[in-house]
Amino acid sequence: MGMEHRGTLGWMAVAMAAVWLAGCKDPAGTAAVQASTPTPATVPPSATAAAPAATATAAPAAAAVVAAPPGAAPATPRTLPLGVQGVAPAGVTVRVKSVQIGGDATVLDVSISFANRITDSTMLALADTYLQDESGARLHVKRPDHNRDITIREGQTLDGQLVFLGRVLPTARTLKLVFNDGNDGDNIVAPGLSMDLPLQAG
Repeated sequence: MGMEHRGTLGWMAVAMAAVWLAGCKDPAGTAAVQASTPTPATVPPSATAAAPAATATAAPAAAAVVAAPPGAAPATPRTLPLGVQGVAPAGVTVRVKSVQIGGDATVLDVSISFANRITDSTMLALADTYLQDESGARLHVKRPDHNRDITIREGQTLDGQLVFLGRVLPTARTLKLVFNDGNDGDNIVAPGLSMDLPLQAG
């Protein structure tokens, strides 16, 4: 009985020692696994701020590339002094003082008077009124909104500008000014009149 009791005690001591050893090894193994787990790297704040700065500095360069050059200035109209006078038998006198040649229109500075004892008015653009160049091309008068037939009363003088729609070629030497195309000069309702306007000397 004493030997069995001693044997049982010895076996229990061995078992407890094994349990104690196992308990000592588990924390060490767990600690080793935790230590071997890599820690995520932390990105410095300065690295993330660098990208927007690079984008911001590139924008002005792109804008400079697409900038359009300034447009060319329009051509300046050419003004030529004249001193040409025409007279119709119906009593109309037209004096052309200058001609201005532009890109879209040709403008005459004129003084027009009318004197007739039979009628109290006449019209200078009842029929076709135009400028004609040497090639036969016609630039028709732009009729004023308030006086489309260019009516003038007896004893009146009109000082102003007649605008003809279109451009005269730079090589043109003369223009012909025509009032009431096809009408006779003694027509008191709408007298015809034709005048030559020299643009170049000689």
